[in-house]
Amino acid sequence: MKIINKLFVLIVLVCGLSTAYSQKVTTQEIDKPTEGKSLVYILRTGAGALINFRIYDKDKFLGALSGFKYMVYECEPGNHIFWAASENRDFVEANLEPNSVYVLNAEGQMGAFIAQVSLSPLNPNEFRDKRTFYQVVKGAKKQLYVPTTDDKTENIKSGLEKYDALKASNSKKIKVLASDMKFENADKPEKNK
Repeated sequence: MKIINKLFVLIVLVCGLSTAYSQKVTTQEIDKPTEGKSLVYILRTGAGALINFRIYDKDKFLGALSGFKYMVYECEPGNHIFWAASENRDFVEANLEPNSVYVLNAEGQMGAFIAQVSLSPLNPNEFRDKRTFYQVVKGAKKQLYVPTTDDKTENIKSGLEKYDALKASNSKKIKVLASDMKFENADKPEKNK
């Protein structure tokens, strides 16, 4: 009888734990910036998981993202030019407000020889963008920005020349991250009924 009682308790315990741990995560906190600063999440999604996308804030190299990762970068509020480089270069102009969190997505796309990158701002009012942010924060590896001593002078020079050429031609290829595109959390979004 004692064995049956112990077995019953064990089964109840295992079932209870499996139920508790099988619950889906629906709310996720995100990092917040230091008072007076801005925080930018840079996600890495799409094709070419083995290819590094090099990420920059104007003339500052932030690091390389590969695989299913995301970077958290704290910076001064104000105007920024974020860009990503792979087979191509893609640019986002941003106006960041203090004490706010913004999200960019470096999405891999098929290229001629290696993956191309599309750097795009995510909008907290769009279901698809909120879902992307939720999925990446839930399952990807976090990478903090750490200043590096790598010499990226030539890459930065050619990247900013490309940006200046696009800007001079009033190109629609430069995307804009508006100051009101702030994320409060990485909660699982629900479709409006």
